[in-house]
Order: sequence, then C-alpha cells, then structure tokens
Amino acid sequence: MFHLRPGVFEERQRVAVGLGRAASHPVVLAACGWGERLDPLWRVAIVHAQGQAARWALLFNGTELRLVDATRPYSRRFTQFDLAAVQDDDRSFAAFWVVEHLLSTDDAHGLHALVSASEQHGGSVCRSLRSGVLSASADILAALLAGASGGVGVAAATAGGAFEQALTITYRILFLLFAEARGLVPLWHPVYRDSYSIATLCASAARGESAPGVWEALAAASRLAHAGCRAGDLRVTPFNGRLFNPSRTPLAEQRHMDDGAATRALVALTTRVAGDRGGREPIQYRDLGVEQLGAVYETLLDYQPHVVRHRRTGGRGAPLTVTLERGSDVRKSTGTFYTPEPLARYLVRRTLGPLVQGRTAEQILELRVLDPAAGSGAFLVAACRFLAHAYADALVAHGECRAGDLGRSDEITFRRTIAERCLYGVDLNPMAVQLARLSLWLTTLAADRPLTFLDHHLQVGDSLLGAWLRSLRRPPAQRTHTDATLPLFDAQPLEETLRAALPVRFSLASAPDDTIQQVRSKESALATLSRPNSALSAWKRIADLWCAHWFTRNPPPASAFGALSDAILTGSSALPDKVAFERLKAAERAAVAVRFFHWELEFPEVFFHADGTRREQPGFDAIIGNPPWEMLRGDRGSGAQRDRARSEARHTTRFTRQSGLYASQSDGHANRYQLFVERAVTLARPAGRIIGEGAAAVPVLIAALRNEAKVI
Repeated sequence: MFHLRPGVFEERQRVAVGLGRAASHPVVLAACGWGERLDPLWRVAIVHAQGQAARWALLFNGTELRLVDATRPYSRRFTQFDLAAVQDDDRSFAAFWVVEHLLSTDDAHGLHALVSASEQHGGSVCRSLRSGVLSASADILAALLAGASGGVGVAAATAGGAFEQALTITYRILFLLFAEARGLVPLWHPVYRDSYSIATLCASAARGESAPGVWEALAAASRLAHAGCRAGDLRVTPFNGRLFNPSRTPLAEQRHMDDGAATRALVALTTRVAGDRGGREPIQYRDLGVEQLGAVYETLLDYQPHVVRHRRTGGRGAPLTVTLERGSDVRKSTGTFYTPEPLARYLVRRTLGPLVQGRTAEQILELRVLDPAAGSGAFLVAACRFLAHAYADALVAHGECRAGDLGRSDEITFRRTIAERCLYGVDLNPMAVQLARLSLWLTTLAADRPLTFLDHHLQVGDSLLGAWLRSLRRPPAQRTHTDATLPLFDAQPLEETLRAALPVRFSLASAPDDTIQQVRSKESALATLSRPNSALSAWKRIADLWCAHWFTRNPPPASAFGALSDAILTGSSALPDKVAFERLKAAERAAVAVRFFHWELEFPEVFFHADGTRREQPGFDAIIGNPPWEMLRGDRGSGAQRDRARSEARHTTRFTRQSGLYASQSDGHANRYQLFVERAVTLARPAGRIIGEGAAAVPVLIAALRNEAKVI
C-alpha cells in the first residue's frame, strides 16, 4: 500500500513533488495539472527520486498514473494506467492491483523482477518474430517462384525481384496484424471478421486447418485494404500508398498457388514456440512496438535467396527448394544498421529539444528534420512522436486549448501533420524506404482516415552522390569550390522550372489528406511533377549527366556537357544525334545504377521560397540519424562481390575528390561516415543542429567546414 508522507510536497516548475512510502521503500509522487501530459514530469521526478534514494516514481495528472523506474533513467520505460479504465474494466483493475501489490514487496519478487522478466520475454518475442519473418518470406518466395514459368535458370534469375515481392506480401500481413491488434479495422463487423481478417485466417492456420483458398483470401484482404469499402454498415478505410498496390506483387496474381506455403507463412508470423516447448503460442501484436520492424528488417538484409530445382520424378514437375542464406552484402554495402529505440529517442530529444523551446505550434510545423540514412525509419518515428508532443505542448502553452481537451485522436492527427510537413528521409536501399514508410504509417495510423501521404518526403537515392545547382554552371571535369564566372547556360529556364514546381511541393505538405480523394490528388500531383518529360525531370537528367562523368567508363569530354545539356532541354545540340543519344543513355544507366540524389531538385522547398527565390537560410533545421561507418574499399565477400565493391569505391572516391563538392577529403581510404557528416553540414541551415551515433568522433572534420551548423 502506498502512503503519502504529510508535509513533504513542494512546487517545482509548476509541478507538485512529494515523497511517500510503499512498505519500507520511498516512492516519489509528481503531479501536474488535470489532463496535462506526463512526459514533462519525468526529469523532475527522477532528480527528486535519486536525491531521496527512491527506486520508483509515480507521475499523476488526475486521469492517468504512470510508474517510472528511477534506477534506470536511461531506458525511460514506464507502466501507465488510465484510471477510468481501472475503475470500469476488470482486467485493467487486476493489472493495477498486481502492480500496486508488487510495489510493496522486496526486489527478489517485486517489480524489478517483473520488469526483468518482461524484458527477457520481449527479447524472446523479437527473436521469434525475426525467425518467423525469415521463414514466412522463404515460404512465400517459394510459392511465387513455383508458380512462375520457366526452368531453374529463369527461377534463379527472377529470385531477386520475386524476393522483393515476397517481402512486400510479408509486410502486408504484418501491417494488417498491427492494425487489427490496435482496432484500426472493423473487426467488430462479422463480414470483415469472418472473411477478411488476417488474424482469423492465421488462427485457422495455427489450428492446422488446411483449407484451399488461402492465397485467394490473402489477395482479397489486400484488395480490400487497397480499395476500401462502403457496403451497408461496413466501412473499411482504404490503405493507400504502394504497400497494397496489386502492381507491386504481380507474381501473387497467378493461379494455383501453394496454399500450404501460405499457411506455413501465417503460422510463422503469428505464433512462436511456447516457453515450455509444449507447442506454439500466439504473438501478441498489440504489445509489439513499431520499432520491432527495424530489427526484423536488419536481419533480412543479411540474407539472400538460394533456389534449387530438383529432378523430375514420374510425371510431376520439378519441385523447387528455396532457402534464405546468409551471405548478402546489402547491409554492409548500404551501411544499414538498426538503432535501438531508447538511443534513437535520446538523440532525437537532444537534437530537437532546443529547437522547439518557445516556439508556437505553427512555428514547430515549419521545422524541417532530415535523416539522410533513414534505414527502417527509427529516427523518423522518434522525431514524429517528439514533435507531435511538442506541438501539443505549444498549443497548451499559448492558450489555444487545454491539456485535458486533447485525446488519443488528437495525438494521431498531430503525428500525421508532423510526418507530412516536417520529416524527410532518404536511403539507398528501396526496401529500407518501404519499411520506413511502413513504420511511419503505423505510427500515424487512424481508423477513419487513409494512410498519411509520405511519398514527397521519403525518397530512394544516394545521399552522398548528387550535384548542387551551382555545380551545373561549370563542366564536370573542373575541380573548384566556387561558382563559375561564365555559366554554361542561362539560369532563367531553371528559375522558371522551380517557380512552377515549388507551389506544388508546398501544397503536397500543407494540403489535408483526410480522405482518399485528397490523397489520390496528391499522388497525381507528385506523379505529374516527376514524369519523365517534365521540366523538373529534365534538370534532374542534366544533374545526372554531370555526376555520371565520374561513373561511366569512357565519359564524354567536359566540353560536351553544354551540348548534351542542350539536347536534354531543347532536343537538339551541336553534337550528332547518334553521339548525343549514346552519351545520354550511358549517363542514364549510371544514374539508375548509382541512384544519384540532387537535393535542391528533390526537396526544392527546403532551399527556395514558393516564388523560386533562394531562402536566406536554406537547408534543414535538424539532421538526425545513424550514418554508416564504412570504409570505401572492397575487401569482403566473394570474388564477384569484392570486384563490384572495389569498382563502386573507386568511382565514389573519384567523385568525392574531384567533383569539388567535398572539401575535407584525405589521401587514404574514404569513410562513408566522414562523407555523411560533411554532407550533413552542407545540408543544415546556419544554426541548424546535427546529431548521430558517434558524431563526436569527427570534430576535426567539422572544424574544417565553413558552416555554423551546431554539431552535438
């Protein structure tokens, strides 16, 4: 039983802090105004608890009670109770009673033991989920390849593309399991529950009920998620975006797919070996965080598909054996490493905290936050949550609403707005960008609205390899850090292109996306802006041409850059048509292979006003993330992998040392982390903030760069 000691309350920063006892243990109680957020109480409560040698702290706002472990402040984990639910719901009351009882016992059998057991269980579930995703992906891939025509050569050749489709199907199932566990689809409706629920399908599979039509049921659930439905009292909000688009998984549209493979995949994704090894137990997706997907994704990058077609027996077709084997160099070559959630939250808080202090809610929406090596979106998810809380605090602080007026639906609305307007992410790996999009979708998911529109701010590309607009004023062979005095072409066409594109870019972020029609309108506007024959795409091709000079075997002479640029802009040039066509095709192939990313053309609103004039302080307000620490050399993997890595390293090193875009390159092996830090300093506006794992390891590089960005 918790007893509050009389006369020990004091006021600290609009917070009442007191000391009580649970049995013989001191416990700190920190209270704020009715319905106010509890997060701001954390620091005051922890400091007070450590000063009083208290192991636990209780945070209270009249409607919610949060228990915090004061001995492990780095974790920021807590247990929270909605007091109305405790009063009305038997299970909530039982959980509340257990925690209150354990709070009064000794450590050996008390809350610390419960927390430790919970963490061990969580780690075990995460490992089971990783194993389940690998198993499910292999089963789905085998089914996709078995249905495809052709021999083993065809199957092996298409394994890479089919693997991406298998992962897309796996992510669809995971997404729907998350959504169903959180009540964001109409499971209450018998039609949906019996015919379209993934959980129902999985439960049937787990019971060993082998019925035909599993693939058809998965396809029907995906089509419903993509298109939505309004029939009688059944309302299914469509999940727009690329995840459920049928064109992403054409192999799944085949007939006579292996239902056994689909059943095994469902079992692997929704159950795990029970702790007593006595069968399998369900995985509770309601208790899983979005961040779990990042750890799963990192595991997948270490594997690649291996296909073996066996000999025919009798009149049957040759069966396939598909396994996922370690040996992929994708994670190493793209520098993709998952950052644990507590570390991501800490770094985000350190970076963005000073930026939101004293700002109004509208000013917070003007912040632009970038992760240039987004991976599965761990930092973007943490930033989304932090800025949404800061936005809510700003509304209350400036008298626009009361804390008690804001509920869960408001929090989701704020997250959606933050994700659309403030967050930017780039990654070299398309699968990473897809998962980052999925993570943010789950973070901003609302039952009555379509998925948040994110395509304008989440892009695939190499953050390190791209041209600045000022670079295009000179031929690519000239190494200089200053603008050319004699530009190769008139700047007016570029300015007109930006003036036409910028209003569209601004509207993509600011216009609402509460209905599927609004989202489709945004998708159409972005597609029009990005179509191959658009003016903006023409300038991207010119920038690709400039960068390709360092990535093609026999680049054209620098003097041909102007003529080739004319061919892109006007369709004619001083070069013979055949020569110009071949040179431009070579540059196009290099751009597709390398994935050049030209920041001012991809995110022009960060650098220019709506009228096309350059901002006085262009760039991002904050750059966060965990960029790869990887030397540019090829000394790992098989012979073919080493040769490919050495070729890529050679071209990248030439670009960074000869293009004039990087100022702090040494003569030894280049390190991607150094390049990322220098690129981040260039991308940050003056007085912007940059933070990442190991950022303090390169202070000499930062000191050499002429920029006032704050590096933490």
